[in-house]
Amino acid sequence: MSSSIRDVAKLAGVSVATVSHVINGTRFVSDATREKVMAAIDELQYSPNILARKFKMGSRDTVGFVVPDIANGYFATLIEQVEDVLQAHEFRLVVSNTREDAARELDCLRMLSSGVVDGLVIASTLDDYNQIEDVLPPEFPVVLVDRALKNAPVDIITTDNFGAIHDGVAGLIGRGHRRIGFLASIRHLNTTAERVRAYRGALEEHAIPWDERLIRYLESMTDPVQESADALLDEGCTAIVASNNVLTAKLMAALHLGTWPRRDVEILGYRDAAHYGYLGNDAEWLEEPIGEMGRLAGEAIVRRLADPAAEPRQMILKASFLARADAR
Repeated sequence: MSSSIRDVAKLAGVSVATVSHVINGTRFVSDATREKVMAAIDELQYSPNILARKFKMGSRDTVGFVVPDIANGYFATLIEQVEDVLQAHEFRLVVSNTREDAARELDCLRMLSSGVVDGLVIASTLDDYNQIEDVLPPEFPVVLVDRALKNAPVDIITTDNFGAIHDGVAGLIGRGHRRIGFLASIRHLNTTAERVRAYRGALEEHAIPWDERLIRYLESMTDPVQESADALLDEGCTAIVASNNVLTAKLMAALHLGTWPRRDVEILGYRDAAHYGYLGNDAEWLEEPIGEMGRLAGEAIVRRLADPAAEPRQMILKASFLARADAR
């Protein structure tokens, strides 16, 4: 059952008129009272779509989503989930594709924040939020999704990039693999650094010295994987970990289609809907809660538009290692 403005007033211990003044900004309300009203609104989930419009005069009812690869099924799922939440609150979504290019991303941010959208959801290819802050208007509503940045005083929704990789590599070691290669994505990304750290940590915990030659950094969108995979096999690797869904798809497709003749290798990677055709009874996968992350990002930007002064929140969701019995 939906809540009313009277419910908000009752819970906050104020008058309906005071709630109206907080929502519309039509009269001064003390910070303490305003905080009580906003807490009641948040608890009762009172019409955040309406709040978002009213809190910001001249609102365009539009949110921008800046993504690094619109063709990647991972980000396509995020876009769908964010858009579903926004549509439920009568917002429109504008998507901008940066192609993992930092200069292109900054140009997109400047353009979108110059009056095109009310707020931004960003899956950034940068490494420091100061770079983003330099091109945005002061206190512009922002939510970071998938990739955390240094010095980011905004809402962040990510997944744990350590646990699943660590467990997956430990599983490979438990099945006798000692030379395990790692196909990593862009070196400076926070997600890449965490996944490499998990890989190295699992090796060290099992007294296996890590070898820098067994880590290959690739631009997932553009770089072919076969050359790097062959180099890892030449180094004696019997297993390869692909650190994102694109690298996984390239390896699995090459094996499945027979275009990569070196099939005597076990692959552990991140799965998405594009990989289900490759599933076998002995498959093992890493999986992220992409849908939940997109939904939470949509809800976070709606909250941020309703209450720009709210304390930033960080949510870290759990990724999973699906061992053979679990992956079927």
